[in-house]
Amino acid sequence: MTPKDALKGKKVFVYARVSTEGQEGTIPDQIKTVKAGLKKMGFNGKVTVFSEQQSGTKNPIENPKFRPELAKMLKEVHESKRPAIIVVRDVQRFSRDPYDLGELYNPLRRKNIPIISINENMVLGTKSNPEPQSDLLAPILVSAGGAEVSSRTKQTLQGMMRSREKGIFGGTPLSLYPKDDLEPRAELIRMMRAGVSGSETARRLNKSTSWVRKNRKQIETILVDGGDKLLDDWLETINLIRDLEIEKGAGTGPRATVRMKTVRRMTSGYLNNPNNFDKPTEEEIMNYFNNYNDFKKKS
Repeated sequence: MTPKDALKGKKVFVYARVSTEGQEGTIPDQIKTVKAGLKKMGFNGKVTVFSEQQSGTKNPIENPKFRPELAKMLKEVHESKRPAIIVVRDVQRFSRDPYDLGELYNPLRRKNIPIISINENMVLGTKSNPEPQSDLLAPILVSAGGAEVSSRTKQTLQGMMRSREKGIFGGTPLSLYPKDDLEPRAELIRMMRAGVSGSETARRLNKSTSWVRKNRKQIETILVDGGDKLLDDWLETINLIRDLEIEKGAGTGPRATVRMKTVRRMTSGYLNNPNNFDKPTEEEIMNYFNNYNDFKKKS
């Protein structure tokens, strides 16, 4: 059965999906492609469109929060009084996992609700109108897309593990305030030990109360896990890198030197979480600075 034949007398539901915000602009393009494909087949009727930004590896049968627009569309399709059909730009919009494809499509197949893929120019078969070639090809296309996603995910996790081994923290580098006369965390510790209140500490340091709360929590965690020795080592490292920043240029923002950015990146793990990373030595820090090309972030 051709896609044109499958459309006859059907209520058409269109589903468009992207995985990330960066792809969000392609949703209108997907819908435009589908509508152009339908028009080419001679269909000029109204369509019901569902679209969302969700990963194609998510299955709403597993969790209702996954792909809510797909779940909503499937409900309407199953409850439609007129014979229904689903149209997608390509079969990977419907699913990126061959197992999920079967789980999502089998209930449609049993109710003789086909899926048309515009780009592949094929119709997935139903119980009364099987399409052996399309039913064989669809899982292969989905598997190819799913393998690509799985490979990217695996590479990302491996990269994170390698970064962690090098001492790199996956978040924002800790600010060391090189323009302040005194490193504020050392002053915060002094005031904590003197019993100064959080609001008074914030006033004296010219910082927000939320900054005081956040940094007090980190300091308390360091003390619980490693005691005064770990805290002293942490402050010593902060001051060492801060002094280098003051001498060589600020290590954050657009004015940061590439060398200092590299130092900040390579020591970010310890500065953010000294409990789980080894303390960088002065020799290592200067190695990061002097040989920054060996350590700077690769594009």
